[in-house]
Amino acid sequence: MKKKLLVAVLTAAMVFGTISLTGCKTATNNTGSLSESADEAFAKEMTETLAYDESLNDPDTLFRGAGSDSEHATADYIVSKFEEIGLQEVTKDKVKVDGWQTGESYMKIGDLDIEDLVPYQATGTHAPDGTAYLVSIRDVNQWGDGDNEKETGGDWSSMDIVDVGTGTAEEYESVNVEGKIVLVGVNQWTEYWIDSPYTEAFYHGAAAVISYQYDEDGAGYGMYDLIGNEENCDTINVQDICEKDLIPCGAISPKDAAAIKAKMEAENTKILSGVDLKLTCEVKKDTKAYNVIGKIPGTANTGQRILIGGHYDKYHGGVNDDCTAVALATSIGKAIIDSGYQPRNDIYIVAHCAEEWGRSGAADDWAIGSWEEITEVHPEWRGSTLAFINFEMPAIKSGQKKGQIQTSYEFNTMLNKLLTSDKLNGSYYEEGVEVVNDHNMGMSDCISYQENGVPVIINKPDFDKPKKGDVSTSGSWMMDRYHTKYDDMSTYSSELMTYDIVLYGTIAEFIDDNPALELDLTARCDALAGMIEGAEAFLPEDKADLVAQYKASLENMRAAGKAQLQKAQDLNDEYERAVANGMDDSTMEDLTKRGIQLNKQTLKAFGQMEKHLMGIIGSDTDMAYHTTAMATMDGYASVIADLEKEEVSTEGEDCTLARIAGLGGGSEFTAFGFSKYSYDKLHAAINCDEVDDTWGFNKAVPVRDTYDATVDVLSQVGEDNVDYSSCIEIYQAAYDEMQTDFVAALEKEIAGMNKVTKTFSK
Repeated sequence: MKKKLLVAVLTAAMVFGTISLTGCKTATNNTGSLSESADEAFAKEMTETLAYDESLNDPDTLFRGAGSDSEHATADYIVSKFEEIGLQEVTKDKVKVDGWQTGESYMKIGDLDIEDLVPYQATGTHAPDGTAYLVSIRDVNQWGDGDNEKETGGDWSSMDIVDVGTGTAEEYESVNVEGKIVLVGVNQWTEYWIDSPYTEAFYHGAAAVISYQYDEDGAGYGMYDLIGNEENCDTINVQDICEKDLIPCGAISPKDAAAIKAKMEAENTKILSGVDLKLTCEVKKDTKAYNVIGKIPGTANTGQRILIGGHYDKYHGGVNDDCTAVALATSIGKAIIDSGYQPRNDIYIVAHCAEEWGRSGAADDWAIGSWEEITEVHPEWRGSTLAFINFEMPAIKSGQKKGQIQTSYEFNTMLNKLLTSDKLNGSYYEEGVEVVNDHNMGMSDCISYQENGVPVIINKPDFDKPKKGDVSTSGSWMMDRYHTKYDDMSTYSSELMTYDIVLYGTIAEFIDDNPALELDLTARCDALAGMIEGAEAFLPEDKADLVAQYKASLENMRAAGKAQLQKAQDLNDEYERAVANGMDDSTMEDLTKRGIQLNKQTLKAFGQMEKHLMGIIGSDTDMAYHTTAMATMDGYASVIADLEKEEVSTEGEDCTLARIAGLGGGSEFTAFGFSKYSYDKLHAAINCDEVDDTWGFNKAVPVRDTYDATVDVLSQVGEDNVDYSSCIEIYQAAYDEMQTDFVAALEKEIAGMNKVTKTFSK
């Protein structure tokens, strides 16, 4: 059950200093208070420096890409701040990423001078040193659908640009784009991610892609002042490209796109000549980047740690994504040190590189810096890290009344114990704070750590209800400002930053101060019980008993988890009584040792659950592995049933076409508008066919190729004499293959639950 923090209701004019949030007191005679030591001025100055200092940002764009010169310079700056606040053993951990560096970019078309142009993660027309790359395009005359390229010897200062609408395959049927720039409208919120228009342009021999965002029924990224204002909106949004480095790709504002279209209309053409394009960007394969870490040493020599962090690569100014996060994590470290708190366990402050992007050719091309840190640099952290407290966009000024903390399932009980204690007696939020698991992987760098057996905690950003007076055409920070230049200091909240320093610092101290980690399996078991419901319908007859086995193993794991939680709670209660009675050193040492042993068992079981039970649905949501098969199987079954009745509905969220589009986690929607080439490219990225050193590898059942069936169904919509027999055959074959994966997934999860139960029972 979700419980909220008891609050003192805030008025709009109330200063944060009137609220008392007291830090934990421990047996190590810590007397400091985080509320007294929280230094918001330090956090704000660090935020502004990270966002706008010219020496720490790529010129022209203010980007700070993975492995770029500006990211390297920023790593050194963060080292200096970590040392300034008193962190010890400050290091730059070198990791391998695909680097990405940007610079001056523009496009000139006659009298049109477009200076506001930013790159995606693809090598541009020019290197950062100003050198122009040769124009190269896909060899459209080659046999098959390979990726061979040929140099055309073109000059980037004299190009043609072609308007191809939204960049679907149909848009290329009546126009030759070979060796030309294509102008593409995208809506990555409601329709296609940039990778499909990108690969489609390459497939048809385009030399470069220039995109702009448009709104679809009032939704989309980069909506700041866009809706109904396309001709004046200067907002540019970019996302990760999820594809190999093929041809240059950049983005312009709706305002500049409208000007280009107006020029085309005035000249009665969709092709303009004499384009001078400079898109400065370089993708550097397997380059170095740095995660910066600093340590507050623990006093009890436990071999355990708590991590607190955020990422410092960014798009545009990136104030809240994620400069505030790095400043917040650093400020928590500063407050802990300044308060005099002496942790029992090591506390690390971590600034991760390469979160926004760091791998070419993978759908899971982000959170790479953290993935490298836990898998390559510090694999020994697995099984001995009590928590990773991560931040994403933590200081957005909004009108939200309730705050939310997202966690791994198992942290609910322990955090609610803190939130209802007297260690916190106020809140920034009018209706308090609650713990939620609606985004179970926690998003961002949490993915890398949780998948490797580290329980995670992250703030849930205040995306909605912007403060009155802010320019917003969608009512959502995420749609308006995310990955745009309007992620700026106007949305920064000093009050929320101060609150978060104290709240999350206190959470870190609370976890640190208890010898036993109280992880409660109840919420995860409840979720898994829901995920297995209805599974019988998708099993072959000879495997029908798997559901009963699953439920039995689940209940055994639940019982073992409850017993483990009780052991942890009993040990922590014993510790509290000992503190109250003036605990001596030998008692302290005994309780600490018992806690360490119990925590090893708890964390081992947590890691086993993540490894053997959990997959990823969507891009980062932690779900039972079998659900990645069951959802698609359910879609296949319902579509086949409609086709057998020759009843293909086309309207409504549950129509036949909508269910087809939703197959494979929504990847089948690509077949509605793009070529088989782009469809195959997307599947290769999703299935990790070419890039497997990421957190998405082996975390979902492979997506099946049903392109021909989907295209066939679409071609027959509205026809009188239909024949869906071949479509049914293709979908049924995919269903049968998925069923085999489904059975294997359930068997793996059952074995995994039995391992967890055995681990807890030792």
